[in-house]
Amino acid sequence: MSGREWVKAALVAVASVAVAFGVMVVLVVVEWWSLASEEHSSKPAPEAVRHSPEQFEELGERTVQETLGGLGLVLSDRGCTVERHGQRSDGTASKLATFDRRFTSRTRISASHRQELEDRVQAAWQQHNYWQEPSVRPPNGADQGPDLLSADTSEGIGVWVALSPETDGTLTLTMSVSDTRVAYAPEHARPLSPLRPDTEDAYWSH
Repeated sequence: MSGREWVKAALVAVASVAVAFGVMVVLVVVEWWSLASEEHSSKPAPEAVRHSPEQFEELGERTVQETLGGLGLVLSDRGCTVERHGQRSDGTASKLATFDRRFTSRTRISASHRQELEDRVQAAWQQHNYWQEPSVRPPNGADQGPDLLSADTSEGIGVWVALSPETDGTLTLTMSVSDTRVAYAPEHARPLSPLRPDTEDAYWSH
């Protein structure tokens, strides 16, 4: 074999080795990427707890005061539901829950104050920079109730107020404060209790 042929053969051999090595590297990278992608897809995104149960209680109380505290109504804390989120995609239990506290006015409210109550609730939310959703009115007239007002605070607390007309010419005012990202703590749940207004007010009851 001449020198030129020998060099040519050597170059071909080197090229073959380089191609084989390159293919091996590509296969290793593809396999690594596939395994990494599979591992990543099997792991759900981290859960972000927005509030502890104690923080939710504090923010809920503040939301109630900012919404209805200036109206002079007697409110009753009727209980709190704690609903844990469903299982995560990897089968582990969620550490998040939706907390929902309910309040009802014990003050007997005349239905003649319906529009005034709605206006004052919305004005209070505006004053405290709540993000308000459009009010929901009954489709078949005011007497078919309830009117539903809802908003969100800057801390992520959802709030709604329902004004429900009764057959005796009064309104039932119900309020909810809730958060969907509270640390799960079932011991904070309290069964919702029934309530009927039992307090007369010189203004609201007439």
